[in-house]
Amino acid sequence: MAVKGCLACIKYMVLLINFVFWLAGVALLSLSIWMYVDTAAYLVSDHNDKFFVSIYILMAAGSLMTLVGFLGCCGAMQESSCMLGTFSTFVILIFAAEIAGAVYGYSHKDEVKTALTKTVTNMVKNEYSVQDAVTLAVDAMQQKLACCGATGISDWENSSYNNKNKESGVLTLLSISYKVPQSCCKTEDSIGCETATNIVATNTFTSSLYSEGCLSKITEKIEKHLFTVIVAGISIAVVQILGFVFSLVLCCAISGRDY
Repeated sequence: MAVKGCLACIKYMVLLINFVFWLAGVALLSLSIWMYVDTAAYLVSDHNDKFFVSIYILMAAGSLMTLVGFLGCCGAMQESSCMLGTFSTFVILIFAAEIAGAVYGYSHKDEVKTALTKTVTNMVKNEYSVQDAVTLAVDAMQQKLACCGATGISDWENSSYNNKNKESGVLTLLSISYKVPQSCCKTEDSIGCETATNIVATNTFTSSLYSEGCLSKITEKIEKHLFTVIVAGISIAVVQILGFVFSLVLCCAISGRDY
């Protein structure tokens, strides 16, 4: 027997909220995949596990929300107290996991920052020109983010790239020169830009090279991602609370009617 009156309104409200919950799960899954793809192309080293933990958690949460949202919609349509009760339980568990994940991320933010710094610095100084995958990743990072080196151009001075090319630290009275990758050049036709000449007195380089380090650019990109995640998290939390309350009310009404 179908619910009537106010309970029918609650039923359709639950359907609407659960549909939004399902969409939120799809959106969160898509967002986490985009964040991974947008950064994984740069961070191919073996030391970046901590950085991606939060993204993996978001992927898992998005996948679970998609399944649970579908379960909630089916429960409301079928007027099944069992499915609605299961949905409400999962919503509470997901909400608790999100809070735990947020606390974990906040408490480990310094470790993530340290791991990220170590990863990018190691890629530039030790792995570029040694590992093909890292070489491609660093070139893509420097070209796309318009940066050079981990903290700046000078990171290339004592790198494996210069040791390999045997041109590290060509010192004159007023300057020191060394090679940098083509990806550090602002334009491909910049004459001589692959040789970085640091004017010792002023610590400046030629204007044909990107002057900013990649770490600051990556940090800026991550902060933008973080803002998006916070806004999405608040919106999803509101939907979760409403879904839990209305599903619980409908579940209790259906259970009371069946007895």
